[in-house]
Amino acid sequence: MLSFLVRRLVIGLITLWLITVGIFALINLAPGGPVAIMNMSSTASTRHELERYYHLNDPAPVRYVRWLNSALHGNLGTSYDFGEPVAAVIGQRLPNTAILAGTAILISILFGIPLGILAAVRRGTWVDTATTAGTTIGLSTPDFWLGTVMIIVFAVTLHWLPSSGMGGAGSGGGGLLPHLIMPASVLAIVLTPNLVRFTRSSVLGVLEADYIRTARAKGVRRIVVLGKHAFRNALIPILSLVGLLAATLLGGSAIVESVFAWPGIGRLTVQAATDRDYPMIMGVTLLVAAIVIGINLVTDILYAYLDPRVHYD
Repeated sequence: MLSFLVRRLVIGLITLWLITVGIFALINLAPGGPVAIMNMSSTASTRHELERYYHLNDPAPVRYVRWLNSALHGNLGTSYDFGEPVAAVIGQRLPNTAILAGTAILISILFGIPLGILAAVRRGTWVDTATTAGTTIGLSTPDFWLGTVMIIVFAVTLHWLPSSGMGGAGSGGGGLLPHLIMPASVLAIVLTPNLVRFTRSSVLGVLEADYIRTARAKGVRRIVVLGKHAFRNALIPILSLVGLLAATLLGGSAIVESVFAWPGIGRLTVQAATDRDYPMIMGVTLLVAAIVIGINLVTDILYAYLDPRVHYD
């Protein structure tokens, strides 16, 4: 296991480096620049001074090496837009995205896995048909449209929930829950269909295995067959999907956060890309890539724990 972890960490570090190279090249190939966007009404001489101050006139390879050296020492630079250290701004936004993503994933697991198991057990019945139809509708529903409809219905028309922001999350969480309900629900509705369909397919594959038939032939109770034998073995591929969903959401749900003005990593990414905030784009990209790699590594470790047949030595 130790050699596997070392090998994966080395591969992860190389992957992070390649991602930063690619992102840095792409943002420098885009027309315009952060100074032109930040100071559209300023004179040419003022823009030139700002470009010199931010070293934007230096060749791209020189600027990348300078950024990489700073990043290796824990300094991701200063945001052009916020005027604050990139790490500090990301540190303020990351917990907000973690709250939103964690809530959405929890809701998806609580509803998605039981519905998938139920659809597999009741295969061919009206329960299976209704579940399949519901997941198809969920997969076909755009999250930005669903978020807009929820705002119109629950915030504008019924006045039940706030339409945007995070409320009093920073002061004891008194106003957090009302602000969290709609964005977390939208993400959960978008995620749950995938989890339902994946769980159903995984459980169906296990239920057709020979050892399940043997357990039934021995008279083992149905609940024991499902819980102890079928679900445990079906859980491994389900775990991979949950890990992928968690990595995606923690990396930033840009659309939903933008619709509900949720101050998280996703909205920060959109703002940084719009304003050509190069240091912030690089910092967020590094964070997202590290989260994805880290969660995939944890998922692989859990594989070995859940299935003794899995060995990495």
